[in-house]
Amino acid sequence: MDAVHLSALNGQPVLGSSPLYLMIDGPGGDLYLGGQDLQFDGRGHPIGGTIGHVQISIGSFTAQIYTLTDPLISASQFGQWVAADATQLAFSTILSGPDDIDGGPDADLLRGYDGDDVIRGLGGDNTVFGGQGNDTISGYGFAVTLGAPGANYLRGEEGDDRIVGGSLFDDINGNQGADTCSGGGGDDWVVGGKDNDSLSGDAGGDLVYGNLGADTCDGGDGNDIVRGGQDNDVVMGGAGDDFVSGDKGDDTMTGGAGADIFHTFGDAGLDRVTDFHASEGDRVQLDPGTVYTAAQVGADTVIDMTGGGQMVLVGVTLSSLPSGWIFGA
Repeated sequence: MDAVHLSALNGQPVLGSSPLYLMIDGPGGDLYLGGQDLQFDGRGHPIGGTIGHVQISIGSFTAQIYTLTDPLISASQFGQWVAADATQLAFSTILSGPDDIDGGPDADLLRGYDGDDVIRGLGGDNTVFGGQGNDTISGYGFAVTLGAPGANYLRGEEGDDRIVGGSLFDDINGNQGADTCSGGGGDDWVVGGKDNDSLSGDAGGDLVYGNLGADTCDGGDGNDIVRGGQDNDVVMGGAGDDFVSGDKGDDTMTGGAGADIFHTFGDAGLDRVTDFHASEGDRVQLDPGTVYTAAQVGADTVIDMTGGGQMVLVGVTLSSLPSGWIFGA
């Protein structure tokens, strides 16, 4: 709906009207407004009544239907928006409550604005902004490369959002709020933004990054890069050969099955690795130039670094570790 500019409807032929609907033949497609007690001036433009839903038919493709759960919109107000080309004001008002929005088969730009919205990208290269409110956003695509049909750009913006990617590439960012984001199939980027988020890459080789807040980050299946960012995070690689880093803060790190690399650095904080298995190919990576010592402390191997950072390999005997188990310094 963001792709429609209301000024383009000025002077366009009215295909039909009644107290229940108005259909306008706009450039590139038709606009259908359904409502109650609609009244029209001599040109056939609405001057009274209320609008309950909007249907836009673009070209030869199936119409995109927007069902509004907000209070009904004044038809005369809609006419004023058209005359003033107040496109953004119109959409931000119409979509200010809890909306249910579906994209079409092509590349869509979808915005939820205020309210707790449900937005589905469906096919095509979709760009979705949830706006304010606690939104549920999903994107479903059909191609395999970034920039090809089916690549989704999904943004939660403000509020506690739930974002689910499609079967292939998704670029997901929860932004503000305590968000729940999952990439779905394909190689995805899943970023939490602010607050305490729950993030999952799901299948594929994903980049999962908690950023700000105390986050739970899970790469899922595939060879993933999983980073906690700031604060005290839970960071999990899942199945596959993963790169796992808590970054800043006191983090809990789990690699899962596969040959995983656990990353740390001098002032990273206190990181605890719960499942370090050298027999699976797990290793510890330090930043270049890091000065460290490794010692057996009780049942654990403890790595101390200048700068105050510490990594604890829980239940690991230092003397059992093979050559090359720690590298990069």
